[in-house]
Amino acid sequence: MDILENVTVIIPAHNRPERLQRLLDYYRGTGLRVIVPDSSDALFTGRMDPEQVVYLHRPGLHFLLKIREILPMISTRYVFYCADDDFIVPEAVCEIAEFLDRNPSYSCAQGHYLTFTPCGDGVRFTPRYIRSFDSRVDGDSAVERLTGQFGMYASVLYGVVRTDAFIRTYQYCFDSKGEPRFRNLYLAEEFFHNSMLIHGCYATLPCFYSAREQIRNSAAQITVPSSVIKNSPEYRPEFDGFVRGLTLLLSECAGMPESESEALIRRVVSAPADKPSVLFKRRVNAFLDRHPLLGWASRLSVWRYHQKGLKAVRGLQSYPCTFSTPATEAIVRAVRSGCNVKKDY
Repeated sequence: MDILENVTVIIPAHNRPERLQRLLDYYRGTGLRVIVPDSSDALFTGRMDPEQVVYLHRPGLHFLLKIREILPMISTRYVFYCADDDFIVPEAVCEIAEFLDRNPSYSCAQGHYLTFTPCGDGVRFTPRYIRSFDSRVDGDSAVERLTGQFGMYASVLYGVVRTDAFIRTYQYCFDSKGEPRFRNLYLAEEFFHNSMLIHGCYATLPCFYSAREQIRNSAAQITVPSSVIKNSPEYRPEFDGFVRGLTLLLSECAGMPESESEALIRRVVSAPADKPSVLFKRRVNAFLDRHPLLGWASRLSVWRYHQKGLKAVRGLQSYPCTFSTPATEAIVRAVRSGCNVKKDY
């Protein structure tokens, strides 16, 4: 997998040293370059390969600021994010990087996702994002891609992307004084998603790409939903800053007047990302999660989702939930070893 030497993985760590350790161990020896911008309170003192890993401890630093700091350190052709509670499969990264090599009009690509839950000595895998197995956004222009993305099943934040597009994206997240145009993390994800579509086409490839640990509502507990940001007067400056950055990026890339770019961006970011039925189900699940007495209903919902997913992906090698593959075995080993990590840092 020599092609992985042309890929950097960024692990934006924050106050979960055990999960960071198991991910660093998982990527050890793969050839991937690793950058860890760590905003944790405490310095990470676990095992790291100094030839593979660049580690920066920046306690409490906002996500956008710590990413801006590492931009000059990315020297590879491709880059991707991996959260410290995820496992993005190196073999899939290799396949996607080769796809991007062959298809210069594409700025980003990813594969199929699972979620996982440690269960005793094993791991339970569940299909994720099953509404589209082969989603593509391949319009000839930035305008066509932005307006053709409606109904996409997932954000591209964790996809493999071209480094030049990655760096350029974050340059537009800051104003002329070097201050972030916005700080909400959901907006940061949406900004990245739309920026990648401005830069080029997007593809979901039929390969097992990522396993995501099932930690229900971990982000929702600390981050204001983007729907609130977009519709509440008190957050108007935040939302306007978000729109301004995308407007300038689109105007430059597409050669459009800023007024036309802004009108398009506002139309795109105001459109619902999912069908009303999907949004309703998410609201119901969020309600169940918030009320301890309804735990039985929440567990039933999880079980039904699991069964529905298994039925939908039956026979697909890219969703290895009910059978073993080298990729899932490597994740199981990493999870097991992570459970045994001595918590002395």
